[in-house]
Amino acid sequence: MKIKRYLDKDMRHVLRRVREDQGPDAVILSNRRVDDGIEVIAAIDYDEALVRHAIGLDVEDGAASEVLIDSDVLAEIAEDDFVPGEAAAPEVLAAELNGLRQAELASRLSGPIADDQQDDSALKNVQDEITSLRGLIETQLSGLVWKDTSGRSPHRAQILRNLAKLGIAPDVAHMILDRLAPVTDSKSLWHAPLKEVADMVPVKSDGLMEHGGTFALIGPTGVGKTTTIAKLATRFALQHGADEIALISADSYRIGAKEHLMAFANIIGSKVYSASNAEELTDLLMQLRNKRLILIDTEGRSPRDRDLTQQLAAYGSNQDRVRFYLTLSAATQEAALDEAIRSFRQVPLEGCIVTKIDEAAQLGCVMGALIRHDLPACWFSNGQHIPDDLCEAGRRKFWLINQAIDCLKTSRPRIGERAMAENYSTTNIGHA
Repeated sequence: MKIKRYLDKDMRHVLRRVREDQGPDAVILSNRRVDDGIEVIAAIDYDEALVRHAIGLDVEDGAASEVLIDSDVLAEIAEDDFVPGEAAAPEVLAAELNGLRQAELASRLSGPIADDQQDDSALKNVQDEITSLRGLIETQLSGLVWKDTSGRSPHRAQILRNLAKLGIAPDVAHMILDRLAPVTDSKSLWHAPLKEVADMVPVKSDGLMEHGGTFALIGPTGVGKTTTIAKLATRFALQHGADEIALISADSYRIGAKEHLMAFANIIGSKVYSASNAEELTDLLMQLRNKRLILIDTEGRSPRDRDLTQQLAAYGSNQDRVRFYLTLSAATQEAALDEAIRSFRQVPLEGCIVTKIDEAAQLGCVMGALIRHDLPACWFSNGQHIPDDLCEAGRRKFWLINQAIDCLKTSRPRIGERAMAENYSTTNIGHA
């Protein structure tokens, strides 16, 4: 048996020298890293029993120390270790690779990965710096644009300030501004944009009080669906009688939901029915088809609820006979309003009912959401009094605007010039 030591800068060059020097029958006995590179001990005419006997190990004992490597991994390493175009016998590759230690393999495999991770980290740092720089430049430019706009068109700039105080988002504010005729006097700084907002907020008369029908109130939790049903039912009962009304509680999720609805029903003298699923609701609608007005109180769900789609699909199976109202709280943030409208539009909406107007500090958020999604408001609710605090949106076009002005007088919001520059400045409003 001939044993020889090889030293080179990396494993690829060492293995090539072993193959050229000792041929395809060479066996790698050991390898390790040294200061000058990689040291490999290789042998030809290898006698395993003789070697193990010399170091005091039996063959059976040594078998447990073998490193098992997946054949696919070995194939990838083999491709990296040998230059393309050089033919190598499979038995040579097997002899060379099976002699590598596990530490050597781990080191060689982790090297490219570590380099890639380092490159990714450096790239991410560069991207973060570019993003920060872009934000800084945009902030500076927006300030310049807003200053220029305020100087060249002070009336339009003041209109944007007024709309911002109402809580109207920048995208809707610019829509309103684009529809306005040129403003030349200070008297129109409030009147003209408010009239435009009133024209842009979609409203609808649903004929509920005159003709009745079957209506289901859907929407997020805590927006006042049950209280609104009580207001609608009481007002209808005053005009047509309680016997013409049927209330259905389809809320099997909230504890005491049916009892809450029954408390209102007992006052006006109508009955409350329960439906825990779509099949029961369908049967109830058939039984109550002679009723002039049927109001369905559904369980509140978060727009992000995973079961929302399934629930709305169940309600949608009755969409031929049920008209759906989306109930929205005016005290909700605009992003949450947008999310609720997108999520609950999985069923065809008749319109929406805006509740808790009395609790909102600004009404621009809900008005902007209705304009943005072209969702008509059918009813406005602004308190807990039954049935007084309820008005039909289609018949009181400017009522919501007046409420928005009242909110403005109470809350007195302050909008700084920096906030206006960052959120409302655009080159599209620079024309006079």
